[in-house]
Amino acid sequence: MNHEEQARGIHRSGLNCSNSVDRAFADINGSAGNPPAPRSIAGKCGALLAAQKVLRDLGAGHEADLEEAFKSELGYVTCFDLKRNRRNCNDCVGVAARLVDEYLG
Repeated sequence: MNHEEQARGIHRSGLNCSNSVDRAFADINGSAGNPPAPRSIAGKCGALLAAQKVLRDLGAGHEADLEEAFKSELGYVTCFDLKRNRRNCNDCVGVAARLVDEYLG
């Protein structure tokens, strides 16, 4: 199972979007359990913020690139806009996790 599938499954089991992304990468970033959700910055999607945190924690960089790719794929970066335009939270989780894997190569 890849990180996208793991993140989506974790999210479906009841964890919020940011914790789902972070926990999916526990095998490589050492996160354990349910870390605190990243504090929302300007209403940004929690899945996006968690994906940026994973990249930062691993020293991979590309946080700004990840945000642009997320926006390019889903159209928005704020939770409000994503939900207003009927973007599914589980899809945001999946896209964020997949993009992390792409940047990690």
